[in-house]
Amino acid sequence: MPVDKIKVQHKFGIISHNHRQNLLERITAPPTPVGPIIKPTPCEISHEFILAYNSADPLDRSKLDIQASQLLQRVKRRAGLLSGGSGKHVHIPRAWVELTLLARCKGTFREEVLKILVASLLTAPPCIDNIPSLFLVSETVIEWIKELGNPIPETAWTKTQVLTFYVTELCFWRIYHHALLHNLQGCDSFLSDLSWHIDNLDFIRKVYSKYPDGELLLRQLESTKAIIARIFPRKDNEEEQPKNFLSAGLMHGLDFYQSVRSCSDPATSLSALLTTLSLLGTEDYLNTVLVMKLLTTLSCKNYLALQILQAASTGTLPLQGDHDGKNGVCKTSFQHWDWVVAAELINLLVYVALNGDTSEIQKSALKAGEMTSVRVDSAPVQGYGLLDLVSLNTAGLLSPAVQYALQQGLTRVHLHVKNDPLRKSAAHMIWSALQTMKNCPSHRVIVGIAQKKAECSQGVQAQLDRNSKLLFELIFENLSDHYIPQSACVSQSATTTKSKATPRIFQQPSKSTAPTVTRSKISVVSKPGSVTKLMTSTRSFAHYPHESYVDRNNKMLRDVVADQWYKELMDVFRAAERAHQSVEECEEYSAAQKTRAELFVDELDLSENEVCKVMNGLVIKQ
Repeated sequence: MPVDKIKVQHKFGIISHNHRQNLLERITAPPTPVGPIIKPTPCEISHEFILAYNSADPLDRSKLDIQASQLLQRVKRRAGLLSGGSGKHVHIPRAWVELTLLARCKGTFREEVLKILVASLLTAPPCIDNIPSLFLVSETVIEWIKELGNPIPETAWTKTQVLTFYVTELCFWRIYHHALLHNLQGCDSFLSDLSWHIDNLDFIRKVYSKYPDGELLLRQLESTKAIIARIFPRKDNEEEQPKNFLSAGLMHGLDFYQSVRSCSDPATSLSALLTTLSLLGTEDYLNTVLVMKLLTTLSCKNYLALQILQAASTGTLPLQGDHDGKNGVCKTSFQHWDWVVAAELINLLVYVALNGDTSEIQKSALKAGEMTSVRVDSAPVQGYGLLDLVSLNTAGLLSPAVQYALQQGLTRVHLHVKNDPLRKSAAHMIWSALQTMKNCPSHRVIVGIAQKKAECSQGVQAQLDRNSKLLFELIFENLSDHYIPQSACVSQSATTTKSKATPRIFQQPSKSTAPTVTRSKISVVSKPGSVTKLMTSTRSFAHYPHESYVDRNNKMLRDVVADQWYKELMDVFRAAERAHQSVEECEEYSAAQKTRAELFVDELDLSENEVCKVMNGLVIKQ
């Protein structure tokens, strides 16, 4: 009997149409993933948050500002601004990456992020662990420069542009610091990416070259690119050997910095500073500017170094010249200097006038006049401060780029001191000097940029700890520890060369490595009533033997034995005092205790010789 197949139309039974559609959707839907769904935490910076912040209306952005400020405070703590970049809660690479992401937000919040990023770049220790994130920030900030420089406003820079310039400058100085310490070997991918980003800056060169600040930044980027080209790419048959980029002028500057850092008398080591000044302007751009940064750090702390530099700017110091057929800029007066070195000297004087350790240093940076601590042929010499350079500008002896730097520097100093009741006379003199420079071209643009720089600097200073060391001081400490031996004697004075000085631990170097000394007509007053003659000599840096492990161990053992001897001696004296009290004052003790105390006192007798004999016996037995 044939079987008729009946077509099944209702495979789910007789159900409603909506229920049938829901069943079909559940059957055809892809399987749900097994496991927890990962969502960004409320304190995590995401791309969606940045897009939502930039596209929000003014009314809705107020709600996002609260979340953004919470994220910023968390990143600020991770950056360790109040702890010098160290601590268990600090993670510098992650903090830099998160700050770079937050800086993509628009508005005034971006300025706050950039201030914290500048503060972190100023205080974070320049260690190898931060190199990957440092290259990421450098590549990102170059893209910001392209974005902000197309076009740049003709009136004045914005705070965002000024802070972006600060971030770029600090990032590339950190990269050059790692290049000097040979820490970039093996970072080929980072170097190639950064070089590619620097190559694409040609289309905004015409925009930034209008301003001396922009031209200096472009020179720094190009010089860094040249350094990268010497490190990478490397030929196939070429061995990976570290290349030395340190110049002779910077080496002698580190020599003097090491002597000041060790709290020795700077008057006995100023020949290294004179050699640095004689080489100033004869070397490449990065080393020349880094020497000026070194002199800035020294001038803020050492009054004598500042006056030597100010006297050298007049061209009256008899420095050695003709280094490889070149003469340094200090062989001539300031008005004949290259504009790059002249602008850096003005920046040095501005920084010292604002951040000098003493009021005497700040006053000398503002107006030098006659140098009280420097003499040539037993006669004081003149020096140049910021107000002294105004007279050169009035005489028409300064180039437009140097006028730009001088007017901008005086404006920043005036904004800093005008509200200080103790500096009203200084503010009046600076204001009078600025009135004579009103006829300079682009006067309003220069003043506007100076105001923005002053506001940004104050905002960055508010984020810093007063006791924390800044970037360039950390850089020079690392370089001096790497290149200058701790036991090396700095350039000796004429009074100390009469007797052969021997280091405290190490032996005297051989005659072939001893520095040659020639007398000079320069003298300094290191203390009231005392004059120390200096020498302009080129010091040869010998390789001093390092202290061996056995010697270091023996020294530590001697210290341990001496410390133990002192502890045992104090124990003996305390026991003797207790014994005297037991015999004389404690009448309620038993007869056995009294007899024991009397015997103990008789044995010690509390005389110095007897105690020393007892202690010598204790030490020898141990």
